[in-house]
Amino acid sequence: MKSLSKIRMGVFIYRLVAGAASVWPLWGLQAAGKHAGVVYFLISRRRRGIALENLARVFPTWSPQKRYWTGLRCGAHFGRIAFDYLKWTRASESFIRKRVRIKGLEHLRAALDRGKGAFILSAHFGHWEVGALALSLAGYPQVMIHRPLDNPVLETALAARRTQFGNTLIPKRGALRGILRSLRGGGLVDILIDQKSTEEPTCTSPFLGVRTPTVTSLARMVRTTGAAVVPLFARPSGTGYAIELQPPLVMGGAESDEAFTTMCNALLTAAILRDPHLWLWFHNCWRT
Repeated sequence: MKSLSKIRMGVFIYRLVAGAASVWPLWGLQAAGKHAGVVYFLISRRRRGIALENLARVFPTWSPQKRYWTGLRCGAHFGRIAFDYLKWTRASESFIRKRVRIKGLEHLRAALDRGKGAFILSAHFGHWEVGALALSLAGYPQVMIHRPLDNPVLETALAARRTQFGNTLIPKRGALRGILRSLRGGGLVDILIDQKSTEEPTCTSPFLGVRTPTVTSLARMVRTTGAAVVPLFARPSGTGYAIELQPPLVMGGAESDEAFTTMCNALLTAAILRDPHLWLWFHNCWRT
């Protein structure tokens, strides 16, 4: 649990940005967020070091200048989405529909038509939260697996925003029962598998060209339920976002959990290598 002073500081910053979100235009909020993200990259020695170490691991042939520039762009991107998310979660349905385009809904419908529910596979890439909002507005509410914030005030405030269009939050710890209930009802479950976990079974699978411990929980649940997996990527497009849904993945009867996890990692890798600055390089993904 965070100290009371840190909780209060977090609430103060949240209310400050939320107040700005209510009056600033979207482009202005995004510009402010980009600047804040760049400043964070420059002053946070620890996070900057993790990002540059990760970039060097994945792109050893890049020059230090190119890796540093990608780190700056990453900071700017995540500053943008941190600030503009408060705008999206307060926006009207018409505001969101006007600025978010969804391509590939036929793939999601095909997955759900199998009658076994489906998983939405994504990563800490682009703006996955806006992707979830847009899908719920399109008539596809999801169960979202999340780790509750250490700040209980912010957790309550943000949870209300994330669920306003019909999505449901389930804490990551003990989430299996809720996931299976949703799939049995033909529902959708969002899942991200691109971060290190010490609490779940993993296999070592290639990710961004590096052998990486990756959770196998998605593969195990797909094997149990027969649900399909639909990859989703939400990329910036002007001040809005372009949501791409890809053809569903279905596990073969003889396919191992490791092989299925490797296939999922390959799809995430392709998206990240296309737009490296949109992935969260600040995460301590490979350090032991």
